[in-house]
Amino acid sequence: MISLIIPTYRNPEYLDICLKSAIEQQYYKNEIIVAVDGFIEESQEVLDKYKDNINVLDLGENQGMQQALNLAVMNATNEIIFVVND
Repeated sequence: MISLIIPTYRNPEYLDICLKSAIEQQYYKNEIIVAVDGFIEESQEVLDKYKDNINVLDLGENQGMQQALNLAVMNATNEIIFVVND
């Protein structure tokens, strides 16, 4: 099993495309973690659209991609981790 990490920052249109693609390509029930680096309200509609297939981690405020990745990796449950930027 794979943990797919998607850090995002103010890109709801790309996040939507990225999540749609990731979910459509799943051959197994993999874990998809979206680490929102601040401004979650801008992406909330997209996150709600895929809420049954993703885990959302909210940094609360902009802390940078490294912090988003660190939080997501610490919360990943699988040994294999892929990172995809939206």
